[in-house]
Amino acid sequence: MTIGRMLNSLPVAALAIGSLARQFTPEVLVQTNRFSGSVAVSPSSSSIAYIQTRYSIDEKRQTTQLFVQKLDSSEADEVHQIADFSVDARPNPPKSDSEDAQDADSSDKVNTKKLKPSQPVWLSDSSLGFVVFDSTSGKSTLYAVSNHGGHKHSRWSKPYPVMTAPVPISDLQFNTASGVLAFTAEVYNGTSTLDETAKRDRKEQERADTGQVYDELWVRHWDTFVSPKLSQIHTLKLESGHHNEFKPKSDIRNIIRDTPSHGRLDATDSFVFSDDGRQIAFVAKKPARDYAWKTTSYVYLADVDGSAAAPINPGKGGASSSPAFSADGSRIVYLQMDDPAYEADRNRIKIYSIGDQSTTVVADDWKLSPSHVDWVDDNTLLVTYNDWGRNKLAKVDIASGEITPLISEHVVGAVRRLPGTNSLLIDYSAMDSPTDLYTVSLDDGKLTRVTDLNPKLTKDILSPAEDLEFIGADNATIHGFILHPPNFDPEKKYPLAFVIHGGPQSSFSDAWSTRWNLNIFAAAGFVTVALDPQGSTGYGQDFTDAIRNQWGGKPYESLIKSLYQLLESHPYIDSDRMAALGASYGGYMINWINGHFDGFKALVNHDGMFSTVSTYYSTEELYFPETEFEGVPFDEKARENYERWSPERFVANWKTPTLVIHSEKDYRLVVSEGLSTFTALRRQGVPARLLYFPDENHW
Repeated sequence: MTIGRMLNSLPVAALAIGSLARQFTPEVLVQTNRFSGSVAVSPSSSSIAYIQTRYSIDEKRQTTQLFVQKLDSSEADEVHQIADFSVDARPNPPKSDSEDAQDADSSDKVNTKKLKPSQPVWLSDSSLGFVVFDSTSGKSTLYAVSNHGGHKHSRWSKPYPVMTAPVPISDLQFNTASGVLAFTAEVYNGTSTLDETAKRDRKEQERADTGQVYDELWVRHWDTFVSPKLSQIHTLKLESGHHNEFKPKSDIRNIIRDTPSHGRLDATDSFVFSDDGRQIAFVAKKPARDYAWKTTSYVYLADVDGSAAAPINPGKGGASSSPAFSADGSRIVYLQMDDPAYEADRNRIKIYSIGDQSTTVVADDWKLSPSHVDWVDDNTLLVTYNDWGRNKLAKVDIASGEITPLISEHVVGAVRRLPGTNSLLIDYSAMDSPTDLYTVSLDDGKLTRVTDLNPKLTKDILSPAEDLEFIGADNATIHGFILHPPNFDPEKKYPLAFVIHGGPQSSFSDAWSTRWNLNIFAAAGFVTVALDPQGSTGYGQDFTDAIRNQWGGKPYESLIKSLYQLLESHPYIDSDRMAALGASYGGYMINWINGHFDGFKALVNHDGMFSTVSTYYSTEELYFPETEFEGVPFDEKARENYERWSPERFVANWKTPTLVIHSEKDYRLVVSEGLSTFTALRRQGVPARLLYFPDENHW
């Protein structure tokens, strides 16, 4: 069953765009309702809580709302708004209109309009917690609300403070069996309490200079310079007291402070409780000299009382992810790559037995790479994985490794258990359907829609993705999607938007996007085509690996060959009105195309690469170029690879007008890559435009 065929008469969590234009434009896209952060499921699976955000262009305001919704009701009045926060979203709002979240030290009389909610977490079936961060004081407060009504007439109390941390906290989780609250917080090495970290933060702010000193890599990551602080897991016990209100029962404890090497957590949401709440499994990466050129991370097992954590998969493997306890707590399933220098290696499914400390590999001959794994029962696992433009959901038999798909269409995002049921709660979307929540039966994969955040985004203004297949380099099948403009007439001629994805180890999936949304181009009258050449994921590891030392080779050949086949098989595309657009690696390919092909009338390079050599010395994750170009540029043999595939070598051939977009806080491909591209174009008299963002990053 496709999303388009499913019922739309379902609860709407909030007002959608008031007067939606009958054309899908960038203005419409940025004003869509969207989820923010993770969705919380109540202990009995009867309700969910989620954060919804929306932006108003006219009002220049960002609204953040917290909702509770019943899972077993189709009545609209079973959706309850818990918090509603709105703020002027301009970079420099007038001082008179600046608004901050309520100070954590304010009185118990809470003004809910001053609470910007985040990280909802259920403390019980009738108590919901959420975090409010006060940017002025730097403190985080966990607030809670209680349900003082029956199933049919829910009435939620005003928020009350449960606990306050003197620093920002993230990844909040609560285990009702043990009464333990866990979260991550960045702390200075050697400190024993969060108060010590807050005190040192204040001391840092009193410095008369801003210098930062580094002795090892990496210095910065994505859009932030690395601080001396480590992100570590903290726990404390909560208890329910008067009027069913929760309060702390213990002090906050850093459960990995005494871990050898002081592991640095390398991902948010990277820890899980055992069902009994006595243990936590988490992913960590050890700070070391090779931090920037090795992906190695480990799954650690720790007691919530603060016993020293130990890795369950020591060795020289690659990145680990997605740990999950079995129901009885005796086993942990997780994903791990084998190659410690390759971020796009295939994820292997592994099960660790806590009792005998043995590890079993499941479905080792599977050619695809799962991105998430969990338990269905003692004999069956659950995985999500990318496969030919769809992110699928499947069950895996542990003994045989047999894969049984549950959902094979569109894109499954985050997956959450619904305890006590035989169903899951998932994020689900398509190119013509924004992300919403659905339940899915583990028996037959039946989908039931839960939310409809954007009911006015209807099929008459959004185009579905249709599959394409061409023959590319090495006679490989090149898969992709085509979107036609609304009211498409094959007898007319249309311009082409030829979109190239980043990564390069990623793919175009039939998913909704709030960034590179292909329907924006289709709605503007372009036939829009997005292809997955060599290097893309979802077509087997060999196809992904085929881009190594071939950046401007096989992928470029496949794209151009596919373009010619596209024009031959789709005569309504006007070959005199074609534009190519790409971001990140796609931006690299735009520069490469400009030096090797003049069939496009315009190009768009978003956060792309100009020089492979200069990029190596300015980027942060060195394992990426060292794998892609098979070495370091100061090695004579590898230097030839870098030089061979550098767009800078072919600047003299550039002729096509180009829009260059780059951002100051892009530390993956630094802003000089964009400035160099623009300089090379304009110095040669090639029409170009630079769009520069001083406060944005690689995304």
